[in-house]
Amino acid sequence: MPVDIDPVRLKPLLGMQPGVYLTILYAVVLVVVVFLVAFLPGILHSGKRVTFSSPVNPSVVVVDGHYIGSTPVTAFIEPGTHEAVYMYDDLARESVEFQVSHPVFLTWLFPRRQHVASSSFLDTDSAFRNYLASMYDQVVVWSEPSLDDRYHRPPLFMQVAETAVASDIAGIQDDLFQFYSSAFAFITSQKMLSDAYASLSLVKERNLLSDSQVGRLESTLASVGNLFSETVSNESIGLPAYSADIGFDRTSLSVPVQGFPAITGYSFVSAEFIKGDVVPASYPSINSMGIHATVEEFSLGALEVTEYQWAHFISNNPYWAKGNIDTLIADGMVDANYLAGIYPTTAVVSNRPIRNISWYAAQAFAEWLEKVVKKPVYLPTEAQWEFAAASVADKPYLTGTIALADSNGPSAMLGGYWELVADSYVPLGRFLGNEGIWDSPLSGVIVKGGSYLNDPAKIVRTTVGVLSRNECAETTGFRIAWTD
Repeated sequence: MPVDIDPVRLKPLLGMQPGVYLTILYAVVLVVVVFLVAFLPGILHSGKRVTFSSPVNPSVVVVDGHYIGSTPVTAFIEPGTHEAVYMYDDLARESVEFQVSHPVFLTWLFPRRQHVASSSFLDTDSAFRNYLASMYDQVVVWSEPSLDDRYHRPPLFMQVAETAVASDIAGIQDDLFQFYSSAFAFITSQKMLSDAYASLSLVKERNLLSDSQVGRLESTLASVGNLFSETVSNESIGLPAYSADIGFDRTSLSVPVQGFPAITGYSFVSAEFIKGDVVPASYPSINSMGIHATVEEFSLGALEVTEYQWAHFISNNPYWAKGNIDTLIADGMVDANYLAGIYPTTAVVSNRPIRNISWYAAQAFAEWLEKVVKKPVYLPTEAQWEFAAASVADKPYLTGTIALADSNGPSAMLGGYWELVADSYVPLGRFLGNEGIWDSPLSGVIVKGGSYLNDPAKIVRTTVGVLSRNECAETTGFRIAWTD
């Protein structure tokens, strides 16, 4: 049976017919939705994505006291007046005040952007030289042998070129040339080489160096490029290792400290010789390529510095005591392994070589001893060490940790413990020539001779090892040299 259904009819509301008030309701809902979607996010979280850049590359950006990052860097900044401080390594800085407006419409869909740039705040010759020195230190750090091409190396050479182009400072030509001449000696990867080529191309294009300077640098990069060539080559480079007989005389260094025994040593006359040997013409083999070297008259300890001698040193220099390790680490003098497992004391005579000491600590020992004996005392140079090692080439590799002195020249030059020498490590120094290369406190230092843990078949007197200056290793010690 059919059922009659009465139609639903909306009643008037506030005197308005349904069609009118429904239209108003729909309009209100639409306005609310538009407000919630298009305006409310901007009202609650307004601001702009601000990109900070600087012609000084790289620069650190701090906004209102908060670290943002290194240029170029983008960050969300709220509306208002702000201060951006651009800094490079505490050497130079510039403060820039900027305004961010209060956009509200569809900011989540169309983020508003703004660009804030500094000027080239390296505006003097001295400021630019300090910048170059700091960037050189960074090149040295990123040349670390353990950092292969899997690491994201920053384009340091290109950053220097871009900063030089933007600086518009007269008189930077020679400083820039010296930077490149020194920094190219620390190229240790294909990525660094490519960066150097691109940087030099920009410098050449902007005429920041003379034609002769550019030519010399291009020649250097071409030579360096051969070391990293993927083409297999049987070429060798370097002069053959020194093999002539080397004479020496027994001597000793008297130390006027109660209980400190005289240091037995051997004296060597001035000589010219070959440091290194014939090696493959590739990196890192060229670290030990044979070159001409000269040594002046010197004496070298027959043995490495001992725990007992070190105990006398720290008893007279409390700064280097094991109990002061936190301060030493904070000062960058040592790492956490300083004197690990070693407890030097003057109450017990221990002739075991000192180890787990840094290059800085060894230098401090030599400086203290120099004041005590009132004659030059120092870490031997690599040339002195290698010359002395050549004088005892017939002595066997020490596969243990204790060596005995004899009348036949220095003992344990090979094996026992690696030995710190005075020289900084410059990866391509021998290949390019060390003359004029800037020194950096961040460069590694050379160690020689191998240790009891190394394979004697793989360590010779020309082998070059590398440590950080504050690194303390269980297998590394040192011996001193002096001049009468």
